[in-house]
Amino acid sequence: MITTSRPFLGLLVFAAGCAQAAEWRGLVDVRAVDSDASRSFLDSGMGKTRYDANSPRLSIGQAVLHGDADITDSISGTLELSADQQHRGIVDVREAWLAWSPVPAGAWKTRVKAGFFFPPTSVEIDYDSLGWVPKHTISSSAINSWIGEELRTNGVEWSARRLGRYVDAPYDVGVVAAVFNGNDPTGTLLAWRGWSISDRIAGRFDTVKLPDLPVYRSDGAIPRQWRDIHPFREVDGRLGYYAGANFNVGTRLELAALHYDNLADPMAVKDGQYSWRTRFDHVSAVWRPQGQWELAIQTMRGDTLMGPNAVALDFQSWFALASHPLGGGTAAIRYDHFRTRGHDILPADPNDENGYGVALAYDWPLSDSLSLMSEALLVRSDRSARRLLAELPQQTERSFTVSLRWRF
Repeated sequence: MITTSRPFLGLLVFAAGCAQAAEWRGLVDVRAVDSDASRSFLDSGMGKTRYDANSPRLSIGQAVLHGDADITDSISGTLELSADQQHRGIVDVREAWLAWSPVPAGAWKTRVKAGFFFPPTSVEIDYDSLGWVPKHTISSSAINSWIGEELRTNGVEWSARRLGRYVDAPYDVGVVAAVFNGNDPTGTLLAWRGWSISDRIAGRFDTVKLPDLPVYRSDGAIPRQWRDIHPFREVDGRLGYYAGANFNVGTRLELAALHYDNLADPMAVKDGQYSWRTRFDHVSAVWRPQGQWELAIQTMRGDTLMGPNAVALDFQSWFALASHPLGGGTAAIRYDHFRTRGHDILPADPNDENGYGVALAYDWPLSDSLSLMSEALLVRSDRSARRLLAELPQQTERSFTVSLRWRF
């Protein structure tokens, strides 16, 4: 049974009360897919991509309804609902938050944000657009695929930004900090299923089913662990935090760094969900030189721990993306590299992984509200745990996807 925290329930009720005053926008994404991938992680498999060889050729990639409301001159609210054919709850809450943005008295602009929302951890996502979707590709990088499924801020975030134009400086600087609850199972999917390269985003009440590995079967070493994972659950009653900084020179150069730690108690377990102590650092850069090129790079390194060293994992990933206008649209290429290394007390539960992915994409605007995007994706990975499911540890997965996106 899924429970809703009182603050989040109150936020939803408040947002519903403001619904008539909100400005509503939407996104419908229809997909055509051809894939030779093995059983997808969304079907409890070890595949790295959202679609596999048995996926429907035509589907709704996602449908998003996004509402913004100005409650006062300085307080606003946002509610985003989402649905797709592979979502167990069909319609779910992707984000719901209130923001207080007081009128700046000087160079510093501040904002306080409270609710359920994405942390500021991505350079390939357009935060001003709908649905937390990548700007230049259909799939997200491995880093942002993981964030989309297992990470969300359920708490309060404070940010401040010094605008250079007020102090005759050619650059802006900013800082951000947050405290949150929930996110205690964060790390579960990364440890037992591994990295993925996908655009599938979890909702507030979503569940994801793990592969049928021996370690958490009824006769396994960790029988209290369920295969159904609720990524945003609160298990141990502790608060987590993140803090970061950013720097930009106009739109030419953007730099950012962030440290995340959920401060979870790895010995806590509740309703089949363990609390995983997960922490990471990430840094990113976006450079837009002359000639309309955009070059982006992001790297992440961290670790996660569950139980008395029952599962202990170091993880890292990075990607580089380049895009440039071509013809009537924009072409992009992205290279991903990902890796995990286990160092726990259960050698019969291997969680090591190496892999990389290459995505080639082209976005073609058809009108102000309609666009057509195509993507060829290749993912090659080596994961020893596949042997436990009678699969080859090394796999190469390919897919070609065409996405017709209607924004209204």
